[in-house]
Formats: sequence, C-alpha cells, structure tokens
Amino acid sequence: MDFPEISWRRALFSLLGFVLLLTCLHFQNVNAEHFKVIGPDQPVVAVLGEDAELSCHLSPVLSAEHMEVRWFRSSFQLVVHLYENGKDQDGHQIPEYRGRTELNRHYISSGIVSLRIHNIGPDDEGSYTCFFQSDASYEGATLELKIARLGSVLSISVKDYQDRGINILCESAGWYPEPEVTFRQEVGQSLIPASETELQRQNGLFSIKTSLLMRTNQYDKITCHIRNTVMNQERESSISIAGIFFQRVSRWMVSLSILLASVIIPCGSLVVLVIYHLRKERHKKESLRTELEFRRCCSYTVNVTLNPETAHPNLILSEDWKSVRNGGTRQKLPDNPQRFDFVVIVLGCESFTLGRHYWEVEVGDKTGWTLGVCKDSVNRKEEIIYTPEDGYWTVKLREGDKYWACTSSWTLLSLSVRPQAVGIFLDYEAGKVSFYNADNKSHLFTFTDNFSEKLWPFFSPGLNEAGTNAGALRIRPVPDWE
Repeated sequence: MDFPEISWRRALFSLLGFVLLLTCLHFQNVNAEHFKVIGPDQPVVAVLGEDAELSCHLSPVLSAEHMEVRWFRSSFQLVVHLYENGKDQDGHQIPEYRGRTELNRHYISSGIVSLRIHNIGPDDEGSYTCFFQSDASYEGATLELKIARLGSVLSISVKDYQDRGINILCESAGWYPEPEVTFRQEVGQSLIPASETELQRQNGLFSIKTSLLMRTNQYDKITCHIRNTVMNQERESSISIAGIFFQRVSRWMVSLSILLASVIIPCGSLVVLVIYHLRKERHKKESLRTELEFRRCCSYTVNVTLNPETAHPNLILSEDWKSVRNGGTRQKLPDNPQRFDFVVIVLGCESFTLGRHYWEVEVGDKTGWTLGVCKDSVNRKEEIIYTPEDGYWTVKLREGDKYWACTSSWTLLSLSVRPQAVGIFLDYEAGKVSFYNADNKSHLFTFTDNFSEKLWPFFSPGLNEAGTNAGALRIRPVPDWE
C-alpha cells in the first residue's frame, strides 16, 4: 500500500485550499473597503436662524463606526465637524462652528450620518463636503446648502397722490435672499411698478419698499406679491381702490369751469373765485394727505395688552388686560422693579426695538389721561416728568379740555374736535411717535427723536374714581378702513 503518496497528496490539496481561502478573504476584504459616498442630488434649503440638516451615506452599506467622518468647507482643513476614533473631535473645528454642530450617529452602523448645524446664518451658505476614510479607502461627496427666510406680513397702503393718480406702497422686512416683487390686478396680470423697488439690507436681511402709480380706477383690487425664489413661497396683500380717491385727485374739470367762467365773470370776482378755489384745493389736499397717512399707519396694527406687573397699586385691570381704571384705593400687590409706585401708570406687555407699530385707545369722555410710549429705563419709583429728555413721548389731557404734547416745554394743542379714541403710531427707525384722532383720522401731534432702547406702550388713566375723571382707558381693535 502506498500510504506516503496519499498523505502527500492530501497535504498538497489542504495547502492549496488554505491559500485559496486566504485569497478569497483578501478580495472580500478589499471589496468591503471599497465604497462611495452619496449625498443629496438637490441643494439643501435651511431657514435663516433655524437648524440645517446635512446628510450623506455609504454605498454599499458599511458600518462607519470605526471610520473617520469629516465635514469641511472649501478646504480639507476648514473642519466643520470631525468624528474620529469613535467620538467627536471638537478641537479641530474652525471657530465659526464651535458649539453649533452635532453629528447624528443613530444609523452610523449602516453608513448613514447627518450633521445638524444650529442657528444658521447667511455666512453658512455654500458647499460642504462629507468625507469618509477607513484604513484602506477614502471617499467624499459635496452638497450645497442654501439659506432662505420668508419676510414679514406685507403692508399695502395708499401713500399719496401725484400726477392725477394714486401712489400705492407695498412694504415688508426680514427676507433672504433678495426676493422678487410684483403687483397684480384682480385677474392676475402683472403691473409695472412706477419706480425702482427700494431694497435695504440690515443684519443680512432685506427690507423692501415698492410703489405703483395708478392713474385709473379700472382695477377694483390690486395685490402686491413678494416671493422667495429659494423656498418658492410668497406673501401677498391686497387693497381695494375706492373711486372717491380718483374723484379727489382729478380736478381738471374744476379748472376748466373757472376758465369758462372767466369769460363772463368780471376780473375782480374771478380773482376771488380763484383764491377761494386754491384755498379749498389746498385744504382738500392736506386732508387727503393726512387721511392717506393715517390709513398707512393703520396697516401696522399690533395687538397691545396691559402688563399687570407694571401697574400702580391703585390701578384695576380688566381680565383681558385691555382696559384700565383708577380704583382710588391702594391694593396690596407684590413689589417688583417693573411696577410704578408713585404715579398711576401701567405699561404694555409688548416692547418695541424696531419697526412700525400702531394701536388705538378709547378715552371716551374722561377729563384727564396720558398716552404714548416710554423707554425701558425710566424711573418707576419716584415722581415723573413727562418729557422726551426723561424718556416719555406722550400726549396728555388736563382739566377736561386742555390737550398737551409733552415736549421739553410742553406744547398746547388746538383741537377742533374732542377725540373719543386716540391712535398711537411708533416708527422706531424714523424716530417718530405720532398721535391721531382715531375716529375722524386727523393728526394731533408727532414727536421726532432718536431711539436707542426698548420702548413700551404707556397708559395713565389719571384721577381716581371719586374725582371728576371716572371711567377707563380701553385698548380697542383697529377698524378696517379699506
């Protein structure tokens, strides 16, 4: 029997099988380490000020738990986030992203990772590379991040009149990037603005003002559209064009009548007629201009409520925090730095540091009150001097019929109609606080100043219930004048 030969052959086959097994394992390992990185095929859109989520994954499916996962910008060294040796390596991040990123590793064993960037700003817009590296292979994919923000609710109003037409103004703020602006008539056809759209950029955001000059009243309704092209979303606001405005601004028939009358009326009478006509026209123009400005203010209506934490202990607020009266008796209330202790005052719950804001207060037949705004740092524990220098921009009624604008030396206002409701309009950036008779839309007074801190709506109902000034101040809804 030839046993040594059989043993030799068995040994040879075993050796060849072992070599073949090692070869297969080697190629399997090489194939396992060969991968691609897949990212989104469309730009990722993030809302300005919110979080962005950037995601990528390996193909074929592989665990990335023991790989290096690096997110970077235009250069390999500009690290946005680095995961290595099984943990995040925060020390390698560039300063702009420190404390702002986190890697979602819930599915890292399947080769899926996503990077969350907090509080996205305009500088975060651009390209990002998602990079994986193992011992034997590395690969990356680049994706695009776009930033967008939908602006504020549109304000559309009749600004003024010119060239026998009406100038319609459309405004909004807080857009990113620069949006598209169009006016459309009721059937949807676009209209050309009368002037260039005015854009201002502040803190990276765009504010828009655009106007449309209407010389005809053939359109019942005009709509302003402002569109964010990245988000493919838009805001719109409409205004109805009343024929009465065109009647007011189309005065050529009156002029023609005067010209015809000059043929038959003596010269002296004609001069008197012309002067009368000019004065009447000037008065109508001023009245119309004031009304248009008032309507524009109303488009910035805000919901103002009273803050009980600031109310003097004598004051009684309604349950809805819309009404205040002087009860005449000091209540036991907790003391706090916000509360007025010396003068019967209450402030609004809402403060303003930018923008335009309008609200109305019913004063009725009260014989005394003070309304307006004050700055945040006013003294709340001692006697008060109502002047802008001391942080108050207010109008006051005293003795039942004396209206004062509380300027540096106080200004007595001559009012032909007693206001039953007062409108207050704050334009923070322009440094203006304006007061209106909210019922007949007439202008009372405007303060002009420079504001640098929070401003609060201000209310003082004056004397107590036992005096001659019974009644409450009530914040009322603003009527729709359109």
